[in-house]
Order: sequence, then C-alpha cells, then structure tokens
Amino acid sequence: MKKTKNILKTVSYLAMQLEDSKTNLLNAIAPGTLAEQEKREYRRGRYVDDDENDENNPYSEKTITEVVNQNAHLSNYLGVTPLQSALFVAAFSKNFNKDHFDADDVCRFFGLNDMQFMVLAENFDYLVKNKYLVQVTNHRHFSNNRNYKINPIVKEAIMSGKAFDKSKLAGEEIHRYKFVKMVSDLIDSRSSEDAPTRLLFEKVADMETEYPELTFVKNVCKMFSESEDRTLFYEICDDFLTSHRRESGLECTLNDIYDNYRMRFAIGKMLKDQQHLLQKAGLVEISSGNMFTEASLSLTDKGKRLFLEDDYDLFTDEAEERNKSLVYPDKIPEKQMFYDADLTKQLELITENLDDDKFSELQQRLDKMSLPKGITALFHGLPGTGKTETAMQIARATGRAVCHVDISAAKTCWYGESQKLVKRIFTNYRSMCEREERKPILLFNEADALFSSRQNVNNSTNSSVAQTENAIQNIILEEMENLDGILIATTNLTDNLDSAFARRFLFKVQFNQPTVEAKQCIWKSKLEWLSDDECRQLAQHHDFSGGEIDNIVRKVVMEEVLHGKRPDINAIEDMCRHEKLGGSKRKKIGFNCQS
Repeated sequence: MKKTKNILKTVSYLAMQLEDSKTNLLNAIAPGTLAEQEKREYRRGRYVDDDENDENNPYSEKTITEVVNQNAHLSNYLGVTPLQSALFVAAFSKNFNKDHFDADDVCRFFGLNDMQFMVLAENFDYLVKNKYLVQVTNHRHFSNNRNYKINPIVKEAIMSGKAFDKSKLAGEEIHRYKFVKMVSDLIDSRSSEDAPTRLLFEKVADMETEYPELTFVKNVCKMFSESEDRTLFYEICDDFLTSHRRESGLECTLNDIYDNYRMRFAIGKMLKDQQHLLQKAGLVEISSGNMFTEASLSLTDKGKRLFLEDDYDLFTDEAEERNKSLVYPDKIPEKQMFYDADLTKQLELITENLDDDKFSELQQRLDKMSLPKGITALFHGLPGTGKTETAMQIARATGRAVCHVDISAAKTCWYGESQKLVKRIFTNYRSMCEREERKPILLFNEADALFSSRQNVNNSTNSSVAQTENAIQNIILEEMENLDGILIATTNLTDNLDSAFARRFLFKVQFNQPTVEAKQCIWKSKLEWLSDDECRQLAQHHDFSGGEIDNIVRKVVMEEVLHGKRPDINAIEDMCRHEKLGGSKRKKIGFNCQS
C-alpha cells in the first residue's frame, strides 16, 4: 500500500490494522517492547507471509512494513515516539464514538492483558502529561480508572488535515482558578461517592505535583506542609469566586471534606477558636453566628492577595472603600488646641510615643516582654471638648493617616452581618498597616455604640439582639488584645463602657470643660480683633466648650457677611445667651441685691 499523506486516512488505516493485533504489530513498531504472545508467529527469525498459509500469523511482511511506515509518518506528525504514536491511535479510535475512554479501553483495543499493558503505561502517561490526552473531569473522581479524551487541538488538526504544531499544546496549561475548581469538584465527588477523606487528600497532593508550574500552588505548599490544610484553603478560594457572598458555609464545607463527624467537629471548633493554621497565617477568617450551622469562612485581604495575585485589582471594591475611609496627614488642617497642664502632659506622652522611630522601638520591646504591642487610647469627656479633633491633630503631628470607622455602617438588621462587618473593620485595618509606610490610627468616634456593657442574654427581652451585641463586643475585645497598631476611641458616655474594654485601653484621657484661661485663649484665637478683656469677659460669663465657641464664631462670620461689619461685644453676648438649650445661664459678677 502506498503511504498516504492524508493524516486522517493514516490514523484510520492504523486503527484497522492495530486493533486486536496483540503483540504482533507493536513488536514490529518497537522491537523488543513486549514478550511475544505466541512463539509460532515467527519462523527462523522472520514473519510468516500470507501465502505460507500459517493461520497463527495473519500479517504478511508487506502489511507489517506498511504499518511501520504509516506509523512512522504519524509519529513524525505528532512529534512522539513510534510506540506512543501507536497508543495514540488506540486512544483516537476509542474516543471517536465515545465522550471519553480509559486505559482499559486502550488495553482491550490491542487485545493485551493487564500485565502486558503495564509495560506500555509509561508511554501512555507521556501522552497525558504532554496534553495529547486530557483527563475528563465529569466522571467519578474516586473510581479506579481515570477517563480521558483526545486533546481538541490535536483532534481538530487531524480531522481538518492541517499541520500540527506541538507547541500549541502548552497553551492548555491550567491556571489557579481552574485548579481550585478541580479541587472543589473533587471535594463534591468525595461526598457523593462516599469516598474516604484520606484518599481525597492524597488526590489533591497528586494534583499539586501534576501542576508544578503554578506559582499559587507552590506558595501554598510552602506555607502549609499538610495536604489537609491546603485542601480547605483551595475550597475557600473556589467559593470566593463562585459564591455571591464570597464565603464558604462552615458546616457544609467540613461535611464535604471529612467523612468522620468527630473530625468535622474538631476542625470546626479549631476554626471557631481561631486556632486553625489558615487563621494563624492570616489567610482565612470565620464570621457570623454562634452556632456551627451559622458560621462561614472567607478569605482575608492577605488570602485574596495570595490567591488572586495580579488579578487582585479586579476585586478592589473593598480596597477602594478602605482608601475612602483613610484621611492622610497632609489633608488634616492644622488647628491650635488649648488644654490644661495635666491634659497637655498626657497628650504629649501619646504623641511622642507615636513618633515613627519611637513607636517601632516601643513595639519591639513590648514584644520581647510578651506584652500587647498595640497602643490604645480612650478620649472621654463632655461633648465639644476636642476629643476627635485632638486625635486628628495627633495623626497630623506624627505623620499618620486616620482610618475613621463609620459605626452606623457596622450594624445591620441582618443576624450575623454585624459581626462580619465589625470583623472586617479590623481585617481591613491590618491590610492598611501592611500597605502604608506608617501604621494608621484606627479611630472609633462615639465609640459607646460598640464598646457598651455586655448584656445578660437570659434577662434580655430580645435574646437574639443581645447575643449579637455580645458577639460584636467579644470580637472587638479579642482584636484589641491582638492589636498591632494604634486605636483611639472617643466617647461622651463612660458610664456605658464595659469594664473589659476599660482594661484594654492603655491611655484613658479625660477631656473636661476648658478653664477660664483656656476659653480666653480659644476666643482670642478665633476672633483676633477682640481685646484681651473682651475675650476674658466671654470666658468668664459663659461655660462653653470649644465646640460651642466654634458655633458662636460661625454666627459672627454670618453677621459679617450679611451686614458688612463685625458685631460688637454686646451682640456676641446675645449670641452666647441663645447657644445652650433653655437659654444660657450667664454667670453673675458681684452681689445679688434684692429690693
């Protein structure tokens, strides 16, 4: 038979000749590969021709020569060895009318037994490894056999008669998103097939060695020595991509992975107690719910960066929100503040310790002494006494950004959501500390809304609300204990503050109403055109905070804009009398004479 140049005809011809050929043609294609199945196939060191009428050998030397030549043609076309080319023909034939095939199909194609095919297994694996054959994922993952199909790139080239470019197979390399999807499919299959968990972890480890080129997989393997930990992380990564909530339900995830309920509960408790290696590495966080069935797992910002790599910016909605909440020091207007001597001393101590060099040294020494490294301060006192503005001025003086927490946004009506939002505040703050040159200040303004006393669930009229409030406070207490940064909270209501919170604040700074001397300085700094005596008069007559004085100053500016002139001291006194609700009780000077 003349050698055809049509590759599809070549494959078809070889399929007809090789099927049920046993060792006869394979040994001709690759001499000495297999032990001869029947010695009578050979006579005096040569194959028997058809005209010699030996029924034990149906192949003539002419047929054998043609098969070898045609197979060599296909071998050159595919860029593989002759034996691998013959195996490809068997796979192509079995896959032609079926969705997939397995190694047993190839074995039966030639008419070989299992022991004989074991000799060929290395060549078959080469075709799989180099993507001539691709594994089919929609089959029983834990069955003994793996199913395959011809790579569509190779199949299309053969069917169309086009030249085949071996380098194009490299374009089929797997990416990290497909990898975690394959792991997730494997986990689902373990559950549905009731396969042992041990086998699941073994198969995940096999997959990792199968795709050594994946940077993501290499990094995860460096971080965690056990396949068990890596498997859970891959599943959480896949759920981040596929779940609209970007999280994994704790109970269903552990049910799918573990076949032993005791192990599920043990891992679940470890996660609830924040003791799992994934949590200690800062990659995963647990959120919502006091019950095992209500809890969920999600990636931290660090976990997202590890998984998403260069695609992290595609998921930066949260990052953009974090940036919006940051106020950088150059955006904080300088404002002169007036304090009494004791308050000035306390604030100077805080400010000096937040200087970048001093702060680094302080944290190192505290760490060596096994003491909490975070700097926490509570600014408490009457409204308008400068608590929030002081925090901003400290940030400006120390060159630190301020992360201003919107407490109203941290509470929702949905059960479990508030806990996640509060947890996210600290997760985002840790990310900011890693990203910013200097650790920002985490500022909780009007913090009594979150730092209030914990409730007795049994005595509460709404136990679910009380449980949620207590869960939020437990989260904050734990985060404050482990804080590696700076937290300042302001409040007007110290009576509502839980004693557990009070212990966790390193500094407790009270802001009282300013003294007469301080108020005189505030009036003078705001209305420079007033005389010293007039400023002292206003300071003595009105028990105002700095915020209330600011209100009067704003009204003075309004008068100037409306009438084109500054109000005199008497007009300012009138404004002061209307500042406080119920009217200002002006301080009397001298004796109260009665007629």
